[in-house]
Amino acid sequence: MVIRSKADVELFCERFGDLASWDGSKHYIALQDDQNNGTVTFMRYPDGTLTAHRKYQAFWDINELPVDNKDIWRYRKVLNSYLKNFKSY
Repeated sequence: MVIRSKADVELFCERFGDLASWDGSKHYIALQDDQNNGTVTFMRYPDGTLTAHRKYQAFWDINELPVDNKDIWRYRKVLNSYLKNFKSY
């Protein structure tokens, strides 16, 4: 799977738990973002809330930020790199 359309974004959000690791309280995907020289982590809580936390060389987010489909679309390049290497999808 790669994200090429709005439908792909929706499918990614629906299947997030299948694609992510579980830490006991939430699913998460931590991705290296070479363009911004850091890491972006997407998290989904059991109530369905999707958030992100960015940790870049120049700055870190203080808190997790809410994520919507536009944000997923914006990060599709780094997400597609992860999804291309995801074996069971």
